Amino acid sequence: MSTRRAHARRLIEAIEPAQRVAIANHPIAGIESLGYTVVAEPALTSQRGAGGLCDGLSFAEHHTVMYSPTPGSKKENFTLLHEFGHILVERDEDAINWLADRDKPDAEIERLCEEIAAALVVPEDMLDDIVESGPITGDDLKTLVATAAASGPACAIALSSRLSSGAVVIIDRATATVVHSALRGEDLTVYPWRQRDVPLNHPLLTLEPGGTTTRRTHWTDEWERRQDYYVSAVATEKRIYAVFSTSDLWGVDRFHGGQATPVKSAAPQLGLRCHCGYIGKALGWPCGSCRRQYCPHCGECDCERRDRVQGTCTSCFCKAPDLKDGVCGGCR
Repeated sequence: MSTRRAHARRLIEAIEPAQRVAIANHPIAGIESLGYTVVAEPALTSQRGAGGLCDGLSFAEHHTVMYSPTPGSKKENFTLLHEFGHILVERDEDAINWLADRDKPDAEIERLCEEIAAALVVPEDMLDDIVESGPITGDDLKTLVATAAASGPACAIALSSRLSSGAVVIIDRATATVVHSALRGEDLTVYPWRQRDVPLNHPLLTLEPGGTTTRRTHWTDEWERRQDYYVSAVATEKRIYAVFSTSDLWGVDRFHGGQATPVKSAAPQLGLRCHCGYIGKALGWPCGSCRRQYCPHCGECDCERRDRVQGTCTSCFCKAPDLKDGVCGGCR
């Protein structure tokens, strides 16, 4: 059965290798070399059908990609390639048919274009050069962020393709919050997620700038649910770059005498059919507001999905689903 990653890889491999290199090194020039027009529009804001504001648009019929420039940031490279991904998908019958069979195609196409963008801006040979023959490490993520023409989140997504089960994570040291987390695998129940606080007294918070660690650790959530991990991490002045794995990629147990006996969770395990496409078991305590369990694939409950499909009123600044010209029904 086709997967998101398989479609992303197929669409990318249809581009000539030399053109892929050009896109990775200079996304604007690379996209333009394929015959597309790239337009910088500082005032651009748009809301896609899957919800949430984006800072780019693409028009396949006009061979045009628009983006909101972010001077001094690599974010615009990922935005450009995400929008270019939309054009590739819209012109591919197999991808369109696959999306049509998904429970929530609008959300799935955004994830597919993220996968395309990450793989274009961080090509496989760049990953090969950095990772070489060993398992991925936190230092690999730090190196990738420093050398690639890609933002930190894009690098995390790209590097996570080399991980079977776990998360590639960037943490802000000043606020002790997760900046980005790229998840892999379906056996994750508790995991780092973007804009969530790092658990209090977590060992990663003790890392000093320049420090590294490879060890057994864990992650807990607000309900004190816990999942054990192995982690490889490195700290800089501002960030902690970490790879969490459910398996011992780095031979930690070989040097530290085995693994602690896992504690059986008392949380319920129920069947879940999520809008992201996941169908299967979800282990954990449900959200206190919507009473739905968090999806082990996308990490969301119904609250987050509802928030995402609502915009912010430009008059009262409240979330509302019925915006017209940026204004909610209560303010019109």
